[in-house]
Amino acid sequence: MKKWVCWIVFCALTTLTMQAQKPAASPSPATKKHAAVSPAAKASPAAVEKGKMSSTALNQFGLKLVADIAANDRHKNSFVSPLSLFLALSMTESGAEGESRKAMRQTLAVPADVSEEALHQSASDLMKSLQAQKGIELNIANALWADKSFPFAPDFITRTHTFYQADATTLDFQNAKATADAINTWVKKKTQEKIPGIVTEQDVKSSRAVLTNAVFFRGRWEHPFSEPQTQDAPFHRQDGGEKQVPMMRRTDLKRAYRSGQGYEAAALPYKDSDVELYAILPAHGRSPEDVLAALSVAALLSSAEPSELDLTLPRFSVEFGPTNLKTTLVHMGMAPAFEDRHEFVPMGSPKFYINAVLHRTRLEVDEAGTVATAASAVMMAPMGAAPQPLPRKTLVFDRPFAVVMCDTQTGAILFAGVIYDPGK
Repeated sequence: MKKWVCWIVFCALTTLTMQAQKPAASPSPATKKHAAVSPAAKASPAAVEKGKMSSTALNQFGLKLVADIAANDRHKNSFVSPLSLFLALSMTESGAEGESRKAMRQTLAVPADVSEEALHQSASDLMKSLQAQKGIELNIANALWADKSFPFAPDFITRTHTFYQADATTLDFQNAKATADAINTWVKKKTQEKIPGIVTEQDVKSSRAVLTNAVFFRGRWEHPFSEPQTQDAPFHRQDGGEKQVPMMRRTDLKRAYRSGQGYEAAALPYKDSDVELYAILPAHGRSPEDVLAALSVAALLSSAEPSELDLTLPRFSVEFGPTNLKTTLVHMGMAPAFEDRHEFVPMGSPKFYINAVLHRTRLEVDEAGTVATAASAVMMAPMGAAPQPLPRKTLVFDRPFAVVMCDTQTGAILFAGVIYDPGK
């Protein structure tokens, strides 16, 4: 099957260390440069190849994650960014050791024989490859936030800046409102105001360090839908009810049809890019999350049938979160990282452990294209603190379905989710 849609250069150590150790007089990221990697003209073949290890791991991790979330929150919209969460957690893993590091690598589906250097270099190359796309807007940013009483280790700051382009800022977490405002302002800026924030004052009060990631994607369809053809039609909900939603239609999409075990799908490429959105319609009797759990990304990317597709798809938007993914990640095997095990010493303190993993996303799909955004925050607490004429095919997405945004160059899933109600 073809390709999947389903969404940061080294600074001197002394400068970074000063940023990490120096309390901010006015704790606002506006005074810092939390910049994403500047998109290159085109990623080198070598970088693309090195990034594939990370894309394979994040795909496995991401599909399992969204299936787990949907299975435990039945018949509700779920939409996550495997890319955002994988980068945030990989960055955190570089500050862990012992059972916590082992559990995080297993949960992130990183092969056991991959070295630390190879993992983080692969993640770095993946980020650069994704942001080298010309036809779309894809920005990825990472940042570190530390309380003045729990500074990050200089080596950790250097490592995360080298591989993840993460800038470090020191704040006074005792002033929870100012700290939350600073982090949320950064998130709002990096997601072009689509996500207003990720942490609350209470989140800050129970933490002493935060690692954040933000992803912003905007792309225009290679074959846009015609707005005059959009008409209201019924969407059949899982509970047996139905609602009227605006349905977009194209009757002449060539080589867009996909099919697999238990599903049919439509591949919608974005103009002048390697990114595509796959709308996946489960066979009757199967749920969207069941399809995602068993989905082969490689098969989806490699197969295109010589047909012409008549496609009807809702115009929709969906918001997910903010939500704490701790329970899901523990279920996936990351429990040691959430325990007081003294295993985040490389990050800067023997008292650190992960207190929460917060995630928030927004997806907007219309006749012109797509805007998708995500923000992730890994909250680090100290011990003792409070705890997506050819043969003709027809697809009508008038019942719950899944979506996957994928970069066909690296195979990486940027976003994935299940849509039970396109009006929410």
